[in-house]
Amino acid sequence: MRPWISSVLLAALALAGCNEQGFTQINVVDVFHQERRNAVDLLVVIDNSCSMREEQENLARNFDALIQSFEAADVDWQLSVTTTDAEHDEYRGRLMGGDDEIILRGNTGELDRVEYTRDWGFQRGTSLQLDANNLRISTNTIADYWCNSEASFGAEGGVGTPGGPNITCDGEPIEEVVVGIDAGPREPRAGNLVITEIMAESPGDDALCEWFELTNTTDDTLMIGGLEIADRGRNSAFLPSPLNLTPRSQIVVGRSDSANCDTPVDVALATGFSLNDGVLHITPDTPAASEIFAENVAQGTIGTGIEQGLENARLVFEGHPSTQVELEGSLYEQNGAFLRDDATFSLLFVSDEDDVSPYPVHTYLREFTDLKGDRAYRDRTLLNVSAVVAKDPPPRDDIPSCETEDGIGWYGRRYLEAANETSGLTESICESDFSPIVAELGLTLSGLVAEFSLSRCPSLGTMVVKLYENDSTESFVRELIIDEDFTYVVDGNLLRFVEEQVPPSEQYVTATYFPATICPGDE
Repeated sequence: MRPWISSVLLAALALAGCNEQGFTQINVVDVFHQERRNAVDLLVVIDNSCSMREEQENLARNFDALIQSFEAADVDWQLSVTTTDAEHDEYRGRLMGGDDEIILRGNTGELDRVEYTRDWGFQRGTSLQLDANNLRISTNTIADYWCNSEASFGAEGGVGTPGGPNITCDGEPIEEVVVGIDAGPREPRAGNLVITEIMAESPGDDALCEWFELTNTTDDTLMIGGLEIADRGRNSAFLPSPLNLTPRSQIVVGRSDSANCDTPVDVALATGFSLNDGVLHITPDTPAASEIFAENVAQGTIGTGIEQGLENARLVFEGHPSTQVELEGSLYEQNGAFLRDDATFSLLFVSDEDDVSPYPVHTYLREFTDLKGDRAYRDRTLLNVSAVVAKDPPPRDDIPSCETEDGIGWYGRRYLEAANETSGLTESICESDFSPIVAELGLTLSGLVAEFSLSRCPSLGTMVVKLYENDSTESFVRELIIDEDFTYVVDGNLLRFVEEQVPPSEQYVTATYFPATICPGDE
């Protein structure tokens, strides 16, 4: 960044100095304004094929580093997630959010599974409950047998019947069940325990207020301690032992047993268990944003092995006005009209294989550019693509680009081409820690500048660098120390700041120095 002239600071700081020989030498004063970037729309495209579990978790762990960069620049950001799977309907062109699974496993294998989607009709603060006449694992997988509860509970106005029997969805009388002889306690078998109620769109803090209910459909006491609660992604938690469930009764499994939105929780699983709700666009105002991002990224590993990240990213915007496709009912409308007119559009692809989308890379880049209108062809900063892929060309196409103990990465040629064409960032998928690229991406998208080019070569011993809140000398914050707060880079004659040291949005950096007779490094 070249010096930005502030007449106020320049006049106040450009003072004459006297050297030991008694003649006057004029200080050079460079003034830099850390301008603010207003808005960023970031679409993360995550590979959900069979080899990506560790990478999904790695990205989820580093979400906070990205957001901290945005917050430092006071950026108006929003973020959404899609996958590289353009084949299966549950992924094709869809932003992730509102889809999840509750999988119940025991010593004998899987006991029950409910896979819900955002189309099931969750309402915030209201549980979905299984029709009382269909308490079977063969029917609790079908959306038509679930309905929004109408019963209120708790002082905070929650709606549901946690720990109590469900009603029928059509209001008909419940079939009366006669309890037989209890032959337990015994281990449950498939069909003995049924997931019968889910509070995924909780009325308060998800970490306190999410829950689901299990019902013992047998006449026997069941030993349920040690059963695993999981999903296809990162969730895995175990019910405490010993724990029994009496015949024809319910148990509520929640995130917290205190202040749990007045829910009577029987078992609290503070870690390893969460439910995804219907948030498609994560913003600075989204409660528990880090958890929701982790759920949306952890899409599991059952997606197609034919990775089409560019194509699926294109499909997300099918129906956008720029595509001249009818908007009503389109994928773009279903995805909540993600793009904002005044925001920079950024894509981040994370995959351990190359893209095999049907069209050339330049075709996709043209379509992404068209989404931002004609001005995106004049201002290339309005669109950028970054990639976490295998980035080193292998000696031959039939061997991987990189390899770790968690797996291998195949050269991501097309993703790298897209990133290079848009001056985006790249990092190796085989790195064990994604935090460097995530932090750098946040800084880049925030619009904060980390390098400031000096107008003259400085005599380093005379250079004083200061930080100001605005263009008044009265707003002085502190003096910045070379090699502590920043480094001087000879090659380029610039001041360089690392991520955590970058001057905040809207503030000013001044560098005052005597010009050197010979530039540093040329002696």
